[in-house]
Amino acid sequence: MKAAHPRGQMLPRERVLTALQRGTPDRVPWIEGIVGNGIASAVCGEPVNVDWSVAPDGFSRQPGAELAEEQKKVNRALGKDNLQFCAFAPIFAHKMKKSGDGSPVLVGDGMIRTRGDFERLFKLPSPEDRGFVANAREFIAHKGDDCACACVRLGIGATLLSMGLEAFAYAMADDPQLISDIHDAYADWTAKVVPVLEDIGFDVIWAFDDVAFNSGPVFSPQFYRERILPKEKKIAATFTKPLITHSDGDMTPLLDCWLELGQAAIHPIQPDVMDIEAVKARCGSRVAIVGNIFMADLVQQQPEQIEAQVRRRIEIIGRGGGYIISSSNSLTDDMKPENVRAMARAISVARDSVAG
Repeated sequence: MKAAHPRGQMLPRERVLTALQRGTPDRVPWIEGIVGNGIASAVCGEPVNVDWSVAPDGFSRQPGAELAEEQKKVNRALGKDNLQFCAFAPIFAHKMKKSGDGSPVLVGDGMIRTRGDFERLFKLPSPEDRGFVANAREFIAHKGDDCACACVRLGIGATLLSMGLEAFAYAMADDPQLISDIHDAYADWTAKVVPVLEDIGFDVIWAFDDVAFNSGPVFSPQFYRERILPKEKKIAATFTKPLITHSDGDMTPLLDCWLELGQAAIHPIQPDVMDIEAVKARCGSRVAIVGNIFMADLVQQQPEQIEAQVRRRIEIIGRGGGYIISSSNSLTDDMKPENVRAMARAISVARDSVAG
């Protein structure tokens, strides 16, 4: 899968796709969900202005060309390999905020608490909306050699945000069919938008569905298997591009059934509640691993400590291929620029370690 590159190196897109196939690229790839504009500008030495917010319809607000070109500044400065484009279905919530348990998980003040709310409020835009499609095409036209990731939700993440935790918990006991109906409506929309994105030319589908906190999953494996997994497994099977699935929190109790989705990779293996080395040993023959340099360490530690953490991840998790490095969620503006640069430096220096 190697390209004729002037220095004999893989192109970013090829590097990521090779790792997602559990192969060994020329070096461990680096991808991120979000890179805050503050930290991006600091490490680039020039202003970076990515609008990471989404419009009420769930689509990216920023013109596609600008969205791609601004992210490419970071890739040039750090050696990062991906670009992100949002194609989320709308969330029906008054507001969203961090969960408060120390994890990066967002929780919604949901508006769909009853079947009446669902029937009255739930309406999704056309996956073939002309403005959305045109903007996505513009983004792909400007992606260059980078790996273009289309960000979606399979269904359960949007369901949790739109219902809110309290209403979701009550419905698990009193009306689980309501959860299924909301979830399946979201999943059906995702099943329609992904082929549009694949036809436009996106390389990877990255699904962001948080279903766990630091204390563990929101629901039991049994509930997941009965109410969530069958529909999501069915739609994931229709995707023609590699699927990365994301959930923060401790996913250990759900890990085996989560992998029944048939995804190419899982992200981020949150390091304060999960052991990435144990996950690699348990699941590395079935799925690629994306993660997990701890966000708190990028804020608090020193560059030499970050370099050591990156080296260990590459040496242990990258051995034999099937590994993509990233932070444990995103690169945020409170991180030390010197620590993010240390992460980039360690990835570059460790180029030869992936073949170990």
